[in-house]
Amino acid sequence: MKEYRLKWIDWVVVVLVMAFYTYGAFGLAREETRELYTSLTPLVLLSSLFILCIYARSPKHIKALIYILSVVIVSFCVELLGVATGVIFGEYGYGTSLGPKIAGTPLLIGINWIFLVYATAAIQAPLGRGVITTIVIPTLLMLGYDVIMEQVAPMMQMWSWEGGSIPLQNYLVWGALAGLFHTVKYWLRIDFRNRIAPFIFFIQILFFSIILAL
Repeated sequence: MKEYRLKWIDWVVVVLVMAFYTYGAFGLAREETRELYTSLTPLVLLSSLFILCIYARSPKHIKALIYILSVVIVSFCVELLGVATGVIFGEYGYGTSLGPKIAGTPLLIGINWIFLVYATAAIQAPLGRGVITTIVIPTLLMLGYDVIMEQVAPMMQMWSWEGGSIPLQNYLVWGALAGLFHTVKYWLRIDFRNRIAPFIFFIQILFFSIILAL
């Protein structure tokens, strides 16, 4: 747990990130500024990922790198098939705020998946290497994140569902895929440690919650 103690400069980063996301939440809640702020979504995601990279304390093994690239590619392919067929998650389509697409699927969606897998794994890391803590806890964190994010996704022009309702199937498949990624990580004995990750993860949840509340 010692490696997760923040220094004063870390607290400065946390406060700045929180202020940035809070300001963005109020901007997205207002119709007159919503389009401008939704266009900044790729920049915000990549900036958050960049901060995580700076604070990464994971062993720089080729195994970890292959795992990260595999999560990006597999998740993108699943999303690609999901959009094309409507069978995996349900009938949905991506909007404009996540940037360039291939066959209707944003290139950044795989980056978003590894961001969440990495962040939730880093949150879990200090709790030990048991099956429950390594697989179940981060999977539930990702599922809870998705439940909240789904409510604001249409407003942020990220994606929308056919008929306007979110199918239960989406949550089941999302949870299963998250569980698969964390199970593979457990099996490969890959350990992600990052003392800033818990703050960015929960700041994003707060960000979505503020938008919902407004």
